[in-house]
Amino acid sequence: MSSKKSAKSKKNNFIEYWEAKRNNRVKYALLQSLYFAIPFGIVFQLLESVQGFLTLQFVSKVLTIFCVYFLLSYYVSFTIYEKKYKKLKKQS
Repeated sequence: MSSKKSAKSKKNNFIEYWEAKRNNRVKYALLQSLYFAIPFGIVFQLLESVQGFLTLQFVSKVLTIFCVYFLLSYYVSFTIYEKKYKKLKKQS
């Protein structure tokens, strides 16, 4: 596959992917945050202590990670992908 075909295929895949995601900004940010916060919360808790999963400390870690990543996803990530989408859509 030539590099031009590969680049065009990559652009088309991104456009299809982002058209489905861009309709609901809050849902996008919530899902991204959940996918990030739960595994990282578990890893951080495992590094600290295995017995601490049913404590308020674990919940606060996950909630803190979730909130920070939600804000990043909502304001930064979504904006970057939206600009990229509009640029690619304009070129097509």
